[in-house]
Amino acid sequence: MVLKMTIQNDAGKILLFIYDSYANDRDYVSPEKLLEITKWDGNRIDRAIQYLKDINAIDIIFNLGDVNGLRNFLLEKVTPIGIGMIENKHKFKRSFGFEVNIGLNPSVKLSWGVSEK
Repeated sequence: MVLKMTIQNDAGKILLFIYDSYANDRDYVSPEKLLEITKWDGNRIDRAIQYLKDINAIDIIFNLGDVNGLRNFLLEKVTPIGIGMIENKHKFKRSFGFEVNIGLNPSVKLSWGVSEK
């Protein structure tokens, strides 16, 4: 099954990555890190990040400048709303259009679909 690329779907993948980093005390999520990990165009990531901010899944501050179309930002945290979306598989599927089951292991393996542009 091939998932259709949408802002909503992209936002779900980005939120999972942010959550995984946040929950497991991994490296700080930065614009450069997202560009490196996803291999996506900066504008594509920017739209997904804005969507997550608009639905209050993340607290983020946008700064001046951009990196390849992705606005510079300071990610403050995944909000309780974002955590609730991730940790409830039915809510996550309704919100982002694909299933994920975090269960007792908050470490997430993602397929970024690098060939999608």
